[in-house]
Amino acid sequence: MSKTKNETAIENTLIIVGNPNLLLIGLGIFTLLLSVTIAYFTFNINYFIHYSTENIFVWVFALSILLFAALSIYMILTVKKVILTHTGLKIAYPLLFSSRDIHFDDVCNVYDQDYDIKGSHNFKKYDIYKGKKTIIELYDAKNIVITSLEITNYAILAQNLKNITKPYFKIKTHYYDNIVNTQRYGWFVFWVFFIYFLIAYIIYKKYS
Repeated sequence: MSKTKNETAIENTLIIVGNPNLLLIGLGIFTLLLSVTIAYFTFNINYFIHYSTENIFVWVFALSILLFAALSIYMILTVKKVILTHTGLKIAYPLLFSSRDIHFDDVCNVYDQDYDIKGSHNFKKYDIYKGKKTIIELYDAKNIVITSLEITNYAILAQNLKNITKPYFKIKTHYYDNIVNTQRYGWFVFWVFFIYFLIAYIIYKKYS
C-alpha cells in the first residue's frame, strides 16, 4: 500500500530521542547525598592531626567517601541525551550545557555488545545489571558508546543506529510520530529521598 504525501512528510521528519535515564540520575544523587551526609556527621579534625593505626583506617574511609562522591558527581554531570534524525546524530550533555553533532559520513562502523555490571560476594560473582551497549566507531575521533542503562528508547535507537552507514538511511518504526520517552518515576524519587533522610536521621542521632 502506497503512502500518502502527508505520511511521507511525517516520516521524513521522524526523530528518535533517548532521554537520560532518571533511575541512573537518582542513583547518582542518592550516593552523593549519602556520602556528604556521612562525611559531615563523622568528620573529626583530630583523626587527621594525630598519627595512629586507627586514624589510618579513618583516612582510608574518608578517601573512599570522597571517591564515591566524585564518581556520583561524574555520573550526574555526564548523563546523555541522544537524538537521531534522518540526517545525523546528536549527543547532548544537558547538565554540562554541551552537545556534539555527528554526521553519518564520519561513522565507519556501528555494532552492539553485551553490557553487564557484576558484583561479588563470598568469592562468587553475580549480575547486578544485564543490558546492551552500542559502539559507534568514527574515522577521526574517539568511539562513542551508548548503553541501555544510560538512556530511554535504547532498543529502537540501537536498531536504527546499525543502519546509519547504509546509503539513503531512513528511520524505521511502526509509529508516525516523534518518539520521546518522558519517564514518570515519581514513586522512585519519593523512595530515594525517603531512604536518604531516614539514613541521615539515624546518623544524626548517633553522632549528635
